[in-house]
Amino acid sequence: MKLFGKSEWKRIAYGWALCLTAVGAVMTGGLLFSTLLGIGCVLGAKEFISMAQAKGYKPSVRIVYGMTIAFIVLASLPKFPGVHLPETFPLSHYPIVLTVGLCISFFRLVLRSERPPATIADIASTILGFLYVGWMPSHLILLRNIGPAGSESITNPLQQPGLAYLWVSLFIIWATDVMAYYFGKKLGKTPLHPEISPKKTVEGALGGLLSAVFWATVVVYFSDNFLFPSRPFQGNLWQAPIMGFVVSIAAQLGDLAESLIKRDAGMKDSSNMIPGHGGFLDRGDSLLFAGPICFYWIKIVVLGIL
Repeated sequence: MKLFGKSEWKRIAYGWALCLTAVGAVMTGGLLFSTLLGIGCVLGAKEFISMAQAKGYKPSVRIVYGMTIAFIVLASLPKFPGVHLPETFPLSHYPIVLTVGLCISFFRLVLRSERPPATIADIASTILGFLYVGWMPSHLILLRNIGPAGSESITNPLQQPGLAYLWVSLFIIWATDVMAYYFGKKLGKTPLHPEISPKKTVEGALGGLLSAVFWATVVVYFSDNFLFPSRPFQGNLWQAPIMGFVVSIAAQLGDLAESLIKRDAGMKDSSNMIPGHGGFLDRGDSLLFAGPICFYWIKIVVLGIL
């Protein structure tokens, strides 16, 4: 008797390939992480544009792609070879890039030669596109590169504080996703938001939330006491469960947000680019909200430098 069918083996193989690639990029950091994340964001932009077009909207494809790449490049600039910029440079210049993106979205669509002329929905979907798949996930690069103010630069990527910060974010997200699915399957009875995602349950959401709180505490404890000599969380273990709670809620909202977009577009998956897994937005929807929330939590609560 076969343990798995051909399609299931393909799903498992692609799942492991994605996981190992992501882990390797996270551990390495620098331009490798930025490049792979950027590729994922561009492919996510392609999926978003397809969903918008399925609704009859006509976002500017060039602006969505261009602004997505712009945010990824800006977040990565301090790590470019031969570029000597402070870690704070990308964040301080985000308002400029965002303002330019908003302006050119209006100007480009106002001057579009197609008939009928651009609509509010065309402009709105253009702006939402690069915010959703460009600006939001670019915070993961900022998170990977962040460090305590005034601390010496650490060249070993496995000892950089940003690795600990990104790991705790990923563990919270993975714990939320996996345990929400498990608890939902085993105990789920109360629909969470059936109009958007019929299979999600309150019991599953609570199970994911509790698991995230647990794993956030574990990762913070081991990071400070065993894995990172710089003690990236500064021994404040009490902050970890609160962080797990906050970031887990953001992750679940990110999942629901993508489900809302797909349902409105009449699509089951954002694409079929990853066999057995749907699209890149399907795999990364939780990250899109949880990543920025985790970044600002680290900046404000853990490091107090914002």
